[in-house]
Amino acid sequence: MKNYYSTFVPSSICAVGLCFLLTACGPAGNTGGPESSAAKKQEQDSGPSGIYAMEIEPLTPVECGRCHNYQFKWLQDKGGKHQFDCTTCHEQFHTYNPRKGNWDEIMPKCQDCHDLPHGKDFPACMECHQQPHAPKVIQFDKLDKAVPGQEGVVTCSVCHKNEGAEFARLPSKHNTEVNCQGCHAEVHGAIPSCLDCHDPHMKQQEYKDCLLCHSPHSAADIKAYPEEVPNIACGACHETVHSNLQTNVTKHSALQCATCHPTHGEITTCRDCHGEPHGGELHKRFTNCLDCHMDPHNLPAKTQS
Repeated sequence: MKNYYSTFVPSSICAVGLCFLLTACGPAGNTGGPESSAAKKQEQDSGPSGIYAMEIEPLTPVECGRCHNYQFKWLQDKGGKHQFDCTTCHEQFHTYNPRKGNWDEIMPKCQDCHDLPHGKDFPACMECHQQPHAPKVIQFDKLDKAVPGQEGVVTCSVCHKNEGAEFARLPSKHNTEVNCQGCHAEVHGAIPSCLDCHDPHMKQQEYKDCLLCHSPHSAADIKAYPEEVPNIACGACHETVHSNLQTNVTKHSALQCATCHPTHGEITTCRDCHGEPHGGELHKRFTNCLDCHMDPHNLPAKTQS
């Protein structure tokens, strides 16, 4: 009897406990009881108070960005005019199927909004604008290549025809060593200052001063410049000539370099300004003024007695 009692009591306690739990939780083990099941049914109800009666708002860019963080970050930092609702371009989404290979079909096309802004010569928008979420970020290292069927033309010059023609006609280190991406790689459309790479010719020189003589796309070909170009700018390259004019002061020292050299490399004759100051007979005998005056930048000084 003693052994039977000790075994029976714990078994009875377990049975009572199990009955209590089944009563409290219900057949499905739901601790909420009948009221919880009713609440769930009401929540899922398709009636006027149910979730299926609600108006669903279109996805916002922030909601898209929760999953598409990479694209959202591009738009956030450098999206430019593309900072609008994602659904403006992406009318279809989450419909890509690798078995169907329907990527081109579902992706929006640049031409739908922009047509062909650079003309029919260059219809492949994504060759330059590789990241549509940051349309002005252009990877220039991928563009520095010849255009098929157009000898001597790099991709940039398909749109920038004038600059490309100038490069081809008047080559310099700017296109043989640096090329387009060397100056314009940071942001498309950015125009750097010459002084970003080159030392100035004179103190307090500004970028606009460089452009008096140089065109960036034909830098070695000195263009026509105004007469008032400062002599010190010329002296940056022509150091000896400029130094002689400053050391041996004559009336020539007061002139602008451009007065005698209106175009780069042009050498005017003494007669263009002075005529024949020593008389006709002497000038017939000495036809070259420099036989006596030696150097117009370093004229012999008359010694005072």
